[in-house]
Amino acid sequence: MKKQSRLKIIALIGIAALALAAFRQMLQQSAIEKLGQEPLSIEVEPIRQSKPTSCGEAVIVMAYNYAYPGTPLREQDVIEYATSQGYFTEELSPFTSPANMVKIARRYTNRISTGHVFSPNQGLYLLIQRLRAGEPVIIDVLSNFSDPGSEAHFIAVTGISIDPNRENAIVIHYNDPLTGTKEMDDWSGEQGVWNAWQKNGDPGGAGWWMVISPS
Repeated sequence: MKKQSRLKIIALIGIAALALAAFRQMLQQSAIEKLGQEPLSIEVEPIRQSKPTSCGEAVIVMAYNYAYPGTPLREQDVIEYATSQGYFTEELSPFTSPANMVKIARRYTNRISTGHVFSPNQGLYLLIQRLRAGEPVIIDVLSNFSDPGSEAHFIAVTGISIDPNRENAIVIHYNDPLTGTKEMDDWSGEQGVWNAWQKNGDPGGAGWWMVISPS
């Protein structure tokens, strides 16, 4: 009897887990479908990185200054702090790792959220959730989406839209610190944001994200 009871409990746990996964997938799909009627956009001031490898410090400044416009940061100050702590090594890859990005940001605020996503739907749902909350999302991608051998690069995602002229292709809007401009690229495809987010080559960088929330 005891063995049968244990098997029943295990079976119920398995059913509950499957139901929860299905419910989460339904929520994700619903949020994605709403993009056609409710595109997302946050006006975040772009910053051009002052050094060839200081993209991480630049996007931290973008996200922080958006969350705390009353006490803005300067990229140079962030670079100096990160360098003094060994979090930024200007000429030594990975320059600033995802783990060190979190350490740098925590110097200025404890309102940090970070994690990893592992599937396209999970990644897109995360971006939608955070952007709807008014939070730009820092992610780690390839510096050149069409070159899988290019170096890792941090950008700040600021919006998502649908292109009805291309079979409702999902488009990601972001600030690129390399150029200091607002850019956009497709979410899907070999040269899309999702592929670049998963294959950036940074230690712990695949699917990594970070958000700086306002008080």
